[in-house]
Amino acid sequence: MFARLLLPFLLVAAAPACAELRWEKTTQSFDRSPGDPAVEASYAFKNVGSKPVTITKLRTSCGCTAAQLDQRTYAPGESGAITARFSLGDRRGLQGVSVTVTTDDRTTEPTVLSLRVNIADPLLVEPTLVWWRVGAAADAKVVQLTASPTRPVRIKSVTSTNPRLAVKLDTAAPGARYTLTVQPQDTASKEVAEIRVQTDFPPDAPRSYLIYARVK
Repeated sequence: MFARLLLPFLLVAAAPACAELRWEKTTQSFDRSPGDPAVEASYAFKNVGSKPVTITKLRTSCGCTAAQLDQRTYAPGESGAITARFSLGDRRGLQGVSVTVTTDDRTTEPTVLSLRVNIADPLLVEPTLVWWRVGAAADAKVVQLTASPTRPVRIKSVTSTNPRLAVKLDTAAPGARYTLTVQPQDTASKEVAEIRVQTDFPPDAPRSYLIYARVK
């Protein structure tokens, strides 16, 4: 009887301490536009094991990606995060990079953190410059704003730096097609304006577009 009661205690006592990093997520995806400098992703984790774990190595898949963390060793129950920064350069289309995380726990395989970035302009602006000759008719000029068929883009605001060059936004199809009308009060003198179109895309870093208007 005593031996049966003692056996579970001995088994627990003999169980080896273990270290384990549990990740919130190992894959992240972002949308960016051509010309954006970089994208950063944070990969959070927690040591859910019973002994400290040390991250011994971070290896990125290319020179365009850098990875860093605040400390190397994490006690049981302690949380941390690895930040990956991917420099976009002149890349276009769907890009994929990774960070391989190696720890001092030889019983587990290294963890691969994936970062996927789709680099495509979500909004086509045509034209980006409208202009009039001094003394010409002050007719309205039209700018077409067309979103990618697979990524709805909504216009949050449109502003002009010059009140003498007025702008009006018409929605042809919400999230897909818009028409922007620009019209000067008159063309008696030279005028300059920057028209900023603020969108809601991508959600984590909404982009704005500039349209230039001139009376020259």
